[in-house]
Amino acid sequence: MSPFIHSLDTMVRDLPAMPAVAQRVMHMLGDPRTNNVQLAEALSSDQSMVSRVLQMANSPFFGTRQKVASISNAIFVLGHSALRSLIITVCTKGIYKNAGLMEQKLWEHSLGTALACRVIAQKRNLGSPDERFIGGLLHNVGQAILANAFHGEYAALFMRVYNREVSIHSLDRSEREEFGYDHCEIGACVVAHWRLPDAYARMALRHHADSLESLREEEEGQAVALVGLACLAAYHLGYGLHAPDSDIDVFETPYNTYLGIDADEMSRFLDEIESLFANMRKDFDL
Repeated sequence: MSPFIHSLDTMVRDLPAMPAVAQRVMHMLGDPRTNNVQLAEALSSDQSMVSRVLQMANSPFFGTRQKVASISNAIFVLGHSALRSLIITVCTKGIYKNAGLMEQKLWEHSLGTALACRVIAQKRNLGSPDERFIGGLLHNVGQAILANAFHGEYAALFMRVYNREVSIHSLDRSEREEFGYDHCEIGACVVAHWRLPDAYARMALRHHADSLESLREEEEGQAVALVGLACLAAYHLGYGLHAPDSDIDVFETPYNTYLGIDADEMSRFLDEIESLFANMRKDFDL
């Protein structure tokens, strides 16, 4: 047995809490009686979060045609759904504590997957694009937890994946062998710990579901298939790896079959994801 195996209860107990202001705003966003003035007042008590939200709100990614100069303006221009995705983006970024290659690439892959989820959801009407963005953003958060808990050991495993010595398809198995749990299990715990909707936990837990049968039996099949395909698309484009990897199939997978996305359509999605990602790197700390 690996000396690095801890109980899952211990790992969950050590997970970072969502910042108090973020918790409060997330609760308010779930209350239909909340108005924009109340949201702005709540957010304004955390200037660091305000600064990050404004930075990202002005990204071409969100398509704003005017400069967003205040938090109240950001809420008005972006709307509550996009604001929720921004707050979770800020909170998730806080888990990637170090500034080394591993943390940068893990964050790059999370954002690439989130963007792919948003693009495909928008084009194919597969749920709220902002909510799917969150699902993509959180799908690999368990990797950040493992990287924080076992930094040197996880960095060694990461580099083997980064250099294509270990397949991304066997990463979760390698994690279980060395650390006792994989990033999918831990990611689902992060989502539960933050009291986010169960659908996000299912996306984190099941995004490596690799058969059509398992997707058809999955209670959040559409969302899980979308995140699974987006994750592969991000790796295919090189987000999180040393370079793009055309050997990673994104055209004839169970996810494509389940969602009804053919090779030509997927090629168009990849082009759009690549174009948008190039524009969002700076504003999302890449």
